[in-house]
Amino acid sequence: MASHHARSRTFFSSLLSLTLLGGLMAGCVPTEKNQATTTEKVDPKQTQAQQNVELRFAWWGSQGRHDRTLKVIDKFQQLHPNIKIKPEYTSFDGYWEKLSTQVAGNNVPDIMQMSILYIKEYSDRGVLADLTPQVGKELKIDDLNADVVKNQGTVKGKLTGLPVSDNASVLIYNKEMYQQAGVEPPKLDMTWKEYFDKAREVKSKLGDKIYGAFDMSTSLEAYMYYVFSVGEQLYKDNRLGYTDPTFTNWLKMWDDARKEGIVPPATMTASFLPIGNADPNKDGLMKGIVPIMGPQFTATFPAYENVMKDKIDMVSYPKDKQSGSAILPAMFLSASAKTKYPKEAAMFLDFFLNSKEAADILETERGMPENKKMLEYLTAKFNERDKKMVKMLQHVTSDKPSMYDGGPKGTGEVTKLFEQTVQKQQFGKVTIDEAVADFRKEADKIFEKNN
Repeated sequence: MASHHARSRTFFSSLLSLTLLGGLMAGCVPTEKNQATTTEKVDPKQTQAQQNVELRFAWWGSQGRHDRTLKVIDKFQQLHPNIKIKPEYTSFDGYWEKLSTQVAGNNVPDIMQMSILYIKEYSDRGVLADLTPQVGKELKIDDLNADVVKNQGTVKGKLTGLPVSDNASVLIYNKEMYQQAGVEPPKLDMTWKEYFDKAREVKSKLGDKIYGAFDMSTSLEAYMYYVFSVGEQLYKDNRLGYTDPTFTNWLKMWDDARKEGIVPPATMTASFLPIGNADPNKDGLMKGIVPIMGPQFTATFPAYENVMKDKIDMVSYPKDKQSGSAILPAMFLSASAKTKYPKEAAMFLDFFLNSKEAADILETERGMPENKKMLEYLTAKFNERDKKMVKMLQHVTSDKPSMYDGGPKGTGEVTKLFEQTVQKQQFGKVTIDEAVADFRKEADKIFEKNN
């Protein structure tokens, strides 16, 4: 873990002082014309596709992300008229349900956005292509963070994910709601006690229809950051790695908060979309039901800012013995192992990650670009929101954060089990002790089956 910290600190500490390198040289290849051999300058990528092809590209995100991604697709198709990109997009939770169905039906998109939570699982299942054969040809990865590519984008020796952007887990809060309550906004770094004390203070000032914080208890991701904060790890040797008292404490502090009424009741929490969807109609923060939401990410900050404008800000995830915030790639781009057009898929991935045309459109909507040249290119155009994201990334990185742990094969199933188990406890169907024991027993069965 210490080596991860060192690499993370080294990388992010130079985030705003990168040097723009020289441009690519255009290749020269011989072409045949009127039975005479001549030499012309051609785009080597255009020679890769000699037929009309169609590629399906799937991603999750907010409406703002959808709009920008469609513009990138349009730009790519202008440059490569023979390649059609068919978009498939949805919310985060719907995305994984749909992808699971597509895998079962042997109908996986050619190109897909991939989460660190699932990349190991889908790689191990043979769903994701090894992009290594395209590297140095249709695909350039020299300007991506080599440490992330090697340790998180490469699974069992196969390059199955290209990191899109850098990310840190944070809490996002509504400044106006704290002003209305006459309460000081959250500190940049809070303990868990301070987090619930602040929630209690807001609740006491804003009345019955407002709650002091969002109930994060059903999120395995939120629990992972809590585990980090108390100095433990979520997984170890393809099994759960934390101690049972840690899970007991997690469930008890949220149970106490629900009973006190400072977080929403279980029925209301269940009506919200899963954390990270940024849907104004079903998001507790955007609806003004809670003043603070987590876990969120620096990469999702633009989606909230697009809707809530100047109302929001970020703070670190609550700490205990150490920081609860973690460093992670916001997402990866991957290709299907069964795509009929691996070269053309690699061409699109290269355009998405390495071109100024794509960077101009995407900006920081998916987070701070992982590509150091594109980051340097965009830095001159950063607005206050972008600068705030950079500052938050640097702050989290300086506080010895943990590295996000995507878990062993089977983690996707365990994530669903966690939510179901905690919801049973929320609704009083099982006790806290029963939930703790049941989850460990069933989760380890899943991991044993898959590993």
